[in-house]
Amino acid sequence: MKLIDKYLLRTFLSPFFYCLTAFILIFVIFDLFNNMQDFVEARTAIRLVAFYYIFLIPSYFVYIVPISLLLSTLYSLSSLTKNNELTAMRASGVSLFRLMLPFLSVGLLASLVVAGINETFGPRSAYWTDQFLRSEKHKEDYNVYLATDVAYKNTSDHREWFINSFHSQTYDMTDIRITLQREDGTDEAKIWARHGQWLDGEWWFTDVIRQEYLPNGRPKGGPVELNFGMKQKSIAMADLTETPVDFINALKDARENPEQFSSHELYDYIIRNKNFSPEVIARAKTDFHWRLAMPWTCLIVTLLGMPLGSQSGRKGAFVGIFLALLLFFSFYFFINVFLALGKGQHIPPYVAGWAPNLLFLIIGLFLLRRMR
Repeated sequence: MKLIDKYLLRTFLSPFFYCLTAFILIFVIFDLFNNMQDFVEARTAIRLVAFYYIFLIPSYFVYIVPISLLLSTLYSLSSLTKNNELTAMRASGVSLFRLMLPFLSVGLLASLVVAGINETFGPRSAYWTDQFLRSEKHKEDYNVYLATDVAYKNTSDHREWFINSFHSQTYDMTDIRITLQREDGTDEAKIWARHGQWLDGEWWFTDVIRQEYLPNGRPKGGPVELNFGMKQKSIAMADLTETPVDFINALKDARENPEQFSSHELYDYIIRNKNFSPEVIARAKTDFHWRLAMPWTCLIVTLLGMPLGSQSGRKGAFVGIFLALLLFFSFYFFINVFLALGKGQHIPPYVAGWAPNLLFLIIGLFLLRRMR
């Protein structure tokens, strides 16, 4: 890394760190005011409240990181322009694109990090924090985590589950019925169990009965008790590849809480629920495309901030900040408008998800080309 890159990154990353910290604190304080009464009434321990916010913050990085990048880009470039440092660097033969490369690299890296969080930790943290708040509002209520009549279809392995009750914290389930199907859709076998537990990465069932079926749908012999004559009450069901996460995802509602789904999980939701109404499918597809597009706002706002930061150094910080915030809130205004149009079936879901990014990418490139 050249000395000029180190200098530009240091100039950029320092305000970015302060902006990111400030927005995280603002977000935490705002959320704490909303939930303080519930925490006090439930006598929630301070360490659990801290743990709650550690889990909550990553799911909101897609909103916090872009505004932090924009303001830090604006501040650092405004400072460099005001002190004529950019002019001196360009006068020494360094191209404009080469000077902007460290800023673009940070924006690209931020997009990749946010995308990774959105596909892994973010959806799970959003679900966990939602469940945590529910449990604190209903302290000592075991049923707050208990779901009934849970249905799940594993299309790849041709299995259908129906569970009378499933606990999303302990993963205990009762009155289980599993239908194993052939590729042509006919029933191959059915399994009933009174109780199930997730232990050491496997399902252990109690009082298991299996009934085989012929291709014509008739029973093949009689039902068989799999643990008949065995000393242990539970047996391992090693052939079942489903995990508790699969059933937790089945409990989530993509229509109400899309932030609790990764793009992969939203895609599975769409495939699994093809028979839903066109309105529900349109909403899910729009959220799916937006889920893919949203991390790239980090790179786009960095691109927007570069020409505005250069201009603010010449015309004054107020003008640059005003234009940057105007573009930023316009960006999110267009995002919400396009999402509403996509979910209302007025435009295709992929247009609703990607059009705002494309529009402001073009604006950013246009402004960057006019940058002197």
